[in-house]
Amino acid sequence: MPIEELARRRVMRSAAVFPGQGSQYPGMGRRLYAGSAAVRQFFDTAADVLGWDLWDLCAGGAEGDLNETSRSQPAIYTLSYAVFRLLLDHGWQPDIVAGHSLGEFSAAAAAGVFTFQDGLRTVAERGRLMAQAAQRKPGTMLALLGVREDELREALAELGNSGVIAPANYNCPGQVVIALERKLLDHAKTRLGSIAKKVVELPVSGGFHSSLMEEAQIAFSKFLAEIPVERPCIPLLLSVTLAASSDPMEIRKALTEQMTSPVRWQEAVEHMISREVTTFVEVGPKDVLTGLIRRIARDHRVVVTDGREPQEIVSELGRANGV
Repeated sequence: MPIEELARRRVMRSAAVFPGQGSQYPGMGRRLYAGSAAVRQFFDTAADVLGWDLWDLCAGGAEGDLNETSRSQPAIYTLSYAVFRLLLDHGWQPDIVAGHSLGEFSAAAAAGVFTFQDGLRTVAERGRLMAQAAQRKPGTMLALLGVREDELREALAELGNSGVIAPANYNCPGQVVIALERKLLDHAKTRLGSIAKKVVELPVSGGFHSSLMEEAQIAFSKFLAEIPVERPCIPLLLSVTLAASSDPMEIRKALTEQMTSPVRWQEAVEHMISREVTTFVEVGPKDVLTGLIRRIARDHRVVVTDGREPQEIVSELGRANGV
């Protein structure tokens, strides 16, 4: 049965969701690395692919180094994938996978679209190109909490007369992330602060998911065309189309377009709920997506994996499903 039909017909119960950039922190994965030879092997493989010691960065690197786009993206991808494989080894199988921005590449690898190594090469190149674009067109991102859509639209139209500024993430009700040129930062903070309950500058190095990344997108499209892309073995929800596709060409196109397109996370979660997902498992560092999902779907179960043993997580999932 085609994966699209499987995604439509199968009664889904659990979704694996993968976090994006901003979820990194020094020391992430330390407990799993110490206790699992499999996790250590993934980081050893990553070092061979990248040509530098990824684990050394995660375990003891300065926060500033870990926040660099070219470093944080491979780090989050590797840890997320390693955690996912541990959960599979302990008997858990999700019914659908999805990711937030960078996390969509972790989800794609989890679904078998990429090998671990090819996925790592892909996110490393993506991070490199995005960092390069950010140097040429400096930008940043602001999270807005408690903002009305009509007021935001008016403010962005006003600010847009002076440079690039646009919605980058629609995260949950009342929370939108804005990408903007750095030269607009002070003015934008003041203007957006007048309509939002809170304005927070995110620890990222560029204005991602906006036209500031167009140069990176063109180069990334050429790179991704050379990476083998397979049909997913688990339904993979694409944030650009809000559909599960098994067509490698469609997947490549969506993964390329998301670099300059807003992340529609709230709609993605609502789509999974419409497919009868009742439990979301955040696979990767921190619990950023968990907080967002709880604001979107208060009655649904959300499970955090960060800092926990895989058998504990799988046991919790089994209890939730009456196993």
